[in-house]
Amino acid sequence: MTLVLLGSVGLLALLIALVAALQRRFFWVRQLAFPLYVAAAVATLEAFTLIEPGFQPAALSRVFGGALLFLGLITVFRLLGLYLFDVHLSAQKGLRLPPLLPAVAMTLVYLITAFVTLRLTFPQFDLAPLIATSAVTSLVLGLALQPILANFFAGLVISIEKPFRINDWIKVGEQEGRVVAITWRTTHLRTRENDNILIPNSKLADERVLNYYYPHPVHMERIRISAHYDDPPYRVRRVLIDCVAGVPGVVDKPAPEVYVIAFEASSILYELRVWIEDVAQAPRIDSDVRGRIWEELRREGLVIPYPIQTLEIAGRQRSRLAMGEEAAAGPRPARLFVAEGPERGRALALDGAPVTVGRSRACALPLSDPNASKEHLRLQWEDGAWVMTDLGSSHGTRVNGQPAERAVLAPFDRIAVGDTVMIFESDAPRTA
Repeated sequence: MTLVLLGSVGLLALLIALVAALQRRFFWVRQLAFPLYVAAAVATLEAFTLIEPGFQPAALSRVFGGALLFLGLITVFRLLGLYLFDVHLSAQKGLRLPPLLPAVAMTLVYLITAFVTLRLTFPQFDLAPLIATSAVTSLVLGLALQPILANFFAGLVISIEKPFRINDWIKVGEQEGRVVAITWRTTHLRTRENDNILIPNSKLADERVLNYYYPHPVHMERIRISAHYDDPPYRVRRVLIDCVAGVPGVVDKPAPEVYVIAFEASSILYELRVWIEDVAQAPRIDSDVRGRIWEELRREGLVIPYPIQTLEIAGRQRSRLAMGEEAAAGPRPARLFVAEGPERGRALALDGAPVTVGRSRACALPLSDPNASKEHLRLQWEDGAWVMTDLGSSHGTRVNGQPAERAVLAPFDRIAVGDTVMIFESDAPRTA
C-alpha cells in the first residue's frame, strides 16, 4: 500500500513536470495548463485504483467521478474562454485586452465550477459552513494581505477603465516609459534606456497618470531658443520653421509654430512648437532640430547671444544740420527682405542705385507672383531717404496694408505685391 502510494505521488510529480516543460514550448499546452494539471491528478487517481483494485471505497469512486466532471467542465470553459478572448474579441473585434482580465475571469469560472462539481458529486455535503469558513478566512487574509489585494483590485479597475493600454507611453510621477505588461499586482514600463520599471497598481490608482498616446499618439514638443535683439522676429521665425522640414519623426500637420515668449535681459526668447509621431523619440528629435537651428542661424547671419548686459550712454540729439549733412553724404545701406511668397527668404541689398522689382528676369528682384507686373515698382534714394514708386502696375502696391503709388520708406515697412510681402530693412541711425 505504501509503495503504491509513493508510486502514485511520483507519477503525479512526473506528469506535472512534463506539463510544465511542454507549456514552455507549445502555445496550446500553455493555454490549457490548468486543465492538464487536473488531468494529471485524475490520471494518477485512476492509476492508483488500477494498481490497488481491492482498495475502491465508494467515496473514492465519487471523488474520481467528480474529478472527471470537473476536468470536462473546465476544459470546455477554457476552450470557450480562448475563443472569446483570443479569437472573437482580439482577432475579429480588434480589441486588445489586458492579460489580467482573462486571467481573473477564468479564475472565477474555475472557482464556480469547483463549487458546482462538489455540490453535484456530494449532494448531502453542506456548502454553507465551507462558504462561511471561506468568508472568515478571506477576511483574515484580506487584512493580512491588504497591500496585495489593493494592487489586485486596482489592476481590475485599470483593466476595466483602460486609462492606458499595452504599448502606450505614460508618465507616472517622475517615471515614464512604454507599457509592456499589466499583471494582477504591477504594471511594467520600459524606459528609453531599455530598463524595466515595476509600478504597483495601487500607486497608479493614486498618482496622476499622463498618457501621451491618448487620444492620439501625435505629441507637441516645445523647443526654446534665444536670438539677438538686433535680429527681426520675422527672420527668426522663418529660420526656425524651415529647420523643422525633413526631420525624421516630425509630422507636417499640424504645422510647426513659433511664438515670441519673452524679452529677456540679453535676448529675445522664442518657442518652437512641433508635432512628433512618437514621444519616445522626443530626445532624438529635439537634438536634431536644435542642431539644424544652430546651422541655419549661422548661415543666415543670426546670432544666439551670450548672457551679457550692454550699457548704452545716449548721446545728444543730433541737429538738423548734422542730419542734413549725413543725408547729403550718400544713401544709407538697406535691404529688401522677402518675408512671404514664393521667393520667401530672399534678400536684395540696396546700395544707392535704383532697383526694380517685378516679374521680369531683368529686375534686380524677380518675382514669380502671378499678380506682379513685369516691372512692378522701383526703389531709389531721393532727398536723404529711400522711396518706393509704383510703376503703373496692374494690381497695385500696398505699403503697410494701404495702397500706395509713392511712399517714403521707414525701417520695417511692409511692401505687398499680390501674395508677396517684402520688408524694408535699413541701418538708419537713431536720432536720440
